[in-house]
Amino acid sequence: MTDYPVMMRLAGRRCVVVGGGAVGLRKLRGLVAAGADVLLVDPAPAGPLPDGVAVRRRRFAADDLDGASLVFAATDEKRVNRDVVVAARERGLPVNVADDPDNSDFTLPATFFSGGLSVAVATDGLSPAVAALVRDDLERLLSPAWSIFLEIAAILRRRQLTSESPAAYNLQVLQNLLNKRILQLIEAADAAGVDRLLEAECGQGCSLAELGVSLSKGLK
Repeated sequence: MTDYPVMMRLAGRRCVVVGGGAVGLRKLRGLVAAGADVLLVDPAPAGPLPDGVAVRRRRFAADDLDGASLVFAATDEKRVNRDVVVAARERGLPVNVADDPDNSDFTLPATFFSGGLSVAVATDGLSPAVAALVRDDLERLLSPAWSIFLEIAAILRRRQLTSESPAAYNLQVLQNLLNKRILQLIEAADAAGVDRLLEAECGQGCSLAELGVSLSKGLK
């Protein structure tokens, strides 16, 4: 059976992590980075907590999940994790159990981020270690130029959606930019070359400055 991949927007939504060991703290940090409203339930968390995390320093109780959107069971006690799963499913909440993908409603991919670009690698829970190795390999291979190309593409897309007479923006335009080596021009910080290519593909006056994109900022 293959997992269904999805990217969730959790900003402002309550996410509960039960268990404040190394695994739980790692999940906390990811949730905080996503802007979630995070609650940790643990009698004695193992380390410093990110700013803004609410803590209940006691053992888990089912009502800790009231108002939650997402639940993580990350204790080293199977019975407690089982109680978290039961309480979550009684409330119709998706729950992840650390190191137990078969008893989880979802698993977490290995990820890295470059500007607005997010890359996730999953193995259907078979081997998180392999997912992490593939993620690390991809991170070494993926040029920072991709995040700048994404920024350019996003601005072109917004203009196409809001203008009454939009410039041609579609997959073919982006493919043409790639075929004509826009990534290599970005990597070389050749702003003039990028401008010539943008104007040729997207119309007169289309340039990095006009789009508000800086090569030097993105390649630092």
